[in-house]
Amino acid sequence: MIKPLIFVFISGFGSLVCFAQSVPDPILLKQEKISSPGWDYFIDKVIDDRAQGQSFANIWYAGEGLKARSYPIDIAGGSGNALREFLQGGLPRNTAGTAINIRILECKIRETNQDNTVSGQILLKLQFELQKNWGVQPLTTYSTSLKYARSIQRPDRIEPALRTMLGNSLKFIQEWVKKESATNIVLARSVKLSFTDYQKQDPDTVYYQKSRPLNFNDFRAKVPQNSRYHAAIFPSFGYDMIQNFNNGIIQVQIDLKVYMVKSASWALQFIKNPYSLNHEQRHFDLVKVIAERFKKKLASEQLSPDNYEGIINFEYLEFYRQMNQIQEKYDEETGHGTNRIMQDVWNRRIDRDLKEL
Repeated sequence: MIKPLIFVFISGFGSLVCFAQSVPDPILLKQEKISSPGWDYFIDKVIDDRAQGQSFANIWYAGEGLKARSYPIDIAGGSGNALREFLQGGLPRNTAGTAINIRILECKIRETNQDNTVSGQILLKLQFELQKNWGVQPLTTYSTSLKYARSIQRPDRIEPALRTMLGNSLKFIQEWVKKESATNIVLARSVKLSFTDYQKQDPDTVYYQKSRPLNFNDFRAKVPQNSRYHAAIFPSFGYDMIQNFNNGIIQVQIDLKVYMVKSASWALQFIKNPYSLNHEQRHFDLVKVIAERFKKKLASEQLSPDNYEGIINFEYLEFYRQMNQIQEKYDEETGHGTNRIMQDVWNRRIDRDLKEL
């Protein structure tokens, strides 16, 4: 198809001289659906990030009886809109799937002419991305070119070549996702938590075990001078996180460590009796209670592959603060073990919590 371009000249004798020059129509890019078995993603956004100021295509054309020349042309409706519609609509748009964005880095057509034969090249460069909560996660880049030859009178032969190239880019991302989804952690679909309790003992640390209560040999620190307390224990909890990725699932094992440090714990000789030891043991038991609540809270979370590490760390800090608060409350209400009635209340409360957890 061609459309007339009218040139008007004014002659030296005051009369108008008009003639028509034929120019090629914009490229009419047709939509095309790409076969997509098992495709549970969809193309969400197409971002036009091409260099500004460049023409989409410079093509050679010669109308009947007219001299061949190069024309700048675009896709009908504008190349930005047309490319976006094609790339968004070429694959099923199931928004229940995972969204992928496409960033157009380059898409242009350039031609050269010799006699009546035109040699053309289409250059295409796309970046595929995932939109995460924290920003953009690049997936992969598709960069290719396609060469073609045509008659100088047939610019309509350009569109099939362009459509083929764009369709191939959508087939490429399908195959890339299919290949990478089982082993590439950025394509993780879910997070699965599991828990273990670290119990291996070492010379300076007691890791919590129900079958291994504390004894006063675990209190090895030097007694500080002028302390107003008769004993001190340093219990705490932490965790190691072991991560594996398998078949689209991030498997996270939380190895929970409830421990007391021998070299930071001490006791005066005259209070080394079963009652005082029980008071210190209950400090240790309270840390176990908080650690189990931490596990329970994590197990109830709907963790996303985008932010699961941040949530785990946030909850750990929250329960760590709770641990310190409840230790202070325990000592305050029991008078550091001197109030035997309140000590018995706390003993029963801690036993109940341990049983429930």
